[in-house]
Amino acid sequence: MKRREFLHYTGLGLGAGLLSQIPIIGKAVPLEAPWYTIDVAKKKELADVALNAARSKGATYTDVRIGRYLNQFIITREDKVENVVNTESYGIGIRVLANGSWGFASTDQMDKDSIARAAATAVAIAKENARLLTTPVQLAPQKGYGEVSWKTPIEKNAFDVPVKEKADLLLSVSDVAMKGGADYVGSFMFLVNEQKYFASSDGSYIDQDVHRIWPTFQITKIDKATGKFETRNALSSPAEWAMNT
Repeated sequence: MKRREFLHYTGLGLGAGLLSQIPIIGKAVPLEAPWYTIDVAKKKELADVALNAARSKGATYTDVRIGRYLNQFIITREDKVENVVNTESYGIGIRVLANGSWGFASTDQMDKDSIARAAATAVAIAKENARLLTTPVQLAPQKGYGEVSWKTPIEKNAFDVPVKEKADLLLSVSDVAMKGGADYVGSFMFLVNEQKYFASSDGSYIDQDVHRIWPTFQITKIDKATGKFETRNALSSPAEWAMNT
């Protein structure tokens, strides 16, 4: 199976409408790279850097969102694997309230100095925005929830399932369709793992580990006599479940 570093769109047979729904973001990472999560204690440590830096610059409220998004795309066409790619996006967003106005900044440099600078930038933006306000922002009272976590209840992590098994599943769909009279079949599988962390100056530290899988396909049959064709798409949508393998 040949690995490419980016998605190749020409000739996928999935349709522009389908691809437009897929968030293809992040940098390509090796397929053999092991799946892992960022330690919750580390995320809290980085969040506290942002919260403390924002407060020291004059923020009256701050919330922090740390996100690490892992994606895997597997694309097949009839009896061939068209492409397989893994991507990763990792960064932090900081939102603050200062002088009654909102400010926001973000960075994908996940060291403490870069995060502190982003927090300071968010506060500076908020203070500049405040000069244009006629009515300061006032937040409703909100208690903190402390340290809590939630994970998608999966039996097996789909990223740990060998790529060949997932590709074979898509190719089996194509095989059934072709034997049933289809002329063209494009199959696609999109896996996502969202490792999301939210922290606020109200005292919330919320960790989430979300998994989704979206298998889908498009089938085309051509009437050789008239040249007319019919195309049907799968109706499946992204779901939070694991492959039973």
